[in-house]
Amino acid sequence: MFGKKKFLVAVLLVICLMFTACGGSGEPAGEGGETVKIGLLSIDDSLPFFVAQEKGFFEEAGVSVELVPFGSAKDKEMALEAGALDGDMTDLIVTALLKKTTDVKVVSYALGANASEGRFVLLTAPNSGIETMEDLKGVPVAIGNNTIIHYICDRLQTMNGFTAEEKLTQNIPDLGLRLEALMAGKDVQAAILPDPLAALAEMQGAKTLVDDTLLDENLSQSVVIFTQEAIDKKGEEIQKVMDAYFRAMTYLNENQDTEEVKAWHMEFCKIPEVLQDTYSTSTYTPNALPDEEMIRSVVDWMVEEGLLEEAYAYEDLVYDGFVKEN
Repeated sequence: MFGKKKFLVAVLLVICLMFTACGGSGEPAGEGGETVKIGLLSIDDSLPFFVAQEKGFFEEAGVSVELVPFGSAKDKEMALEAGALDGDMTDLIVTALLKKTTDVKVVSYALGANASEGRFVLLTAPNSGIETMEDLKGVPVAIGNNTIIHYICDRLQTMNGFTAEEKLTQNIPDLGLRLEALMAGKDVQAAILPDPLAALAEMQGAKTLVDDTLLDENLSQSVVIFTQEAIDKKGEEIQKVMDAYFRAMTYLNENQDTEEVKAWHMEFCKIPEVLQDTYSTSTYTPNALPDEEMIRSVVDWMVEEGLLEEAYAYEDLVYDGFVKEN
């Protein structure tokens, strides 16, 4: 019998091939080179990959790359588990959860090497009457369970003296629905959203309680991961991919205000039209990895939440072979 798990894997492989045919990209590699497949969402964190493609940096590096766009993080992670992808842009929470079933390693930051990169905002609904963090005690905050936003929420609540009983959340995984519910202000009085949805909520009257880019502590990060199998089999190709990726980060930083970069940002990151004149392109930090303190903070929290039985060691989650000294 064709088991359920094998059937799921087959379906996911077909889905990934469909995405690649519709929106992925491949570039010619050097003779004998293998294609590296990377799953992405259309967000700021992924922009350097798309720019490396547009500028021909992958081609110049002599590597074939397929950037496979996904509409949801869940589908992307399932495709990685199914073996349809070599790498992925995700967060540290998801990485540690994936590690339970698939040997994956963080190979670099995407966004969040410092607190100013990658904005997440704790917002309250218009006319909610919630003006301070003190007012928020005992009020459910809309998040996505078991994600970096869940971690951010808990850390912000702890930093502001919330007791366990006052730390309330409600799970709304879909970001669009979370924004819609916040703006309606009926069932959701507070939520955490990433940009550009946070900027859109602010424009529409939501009140900002905490902007994590203004904190002294760096709470939010996204990372690039690859499976250990891909690292072992395609190490040379992945090194070329990452070199081109870091080159694209530098290009974006140096050309942030050009019409070319603004156009790519609008196209690839799906920025709402209403924000196109005010929303800024992120800055990026090439050749950077989370340090041991960052990894320990995240995995210790996951153990406390029952998401992991025991904390992973730094070496279990991080591979430093593709980053170079700045």
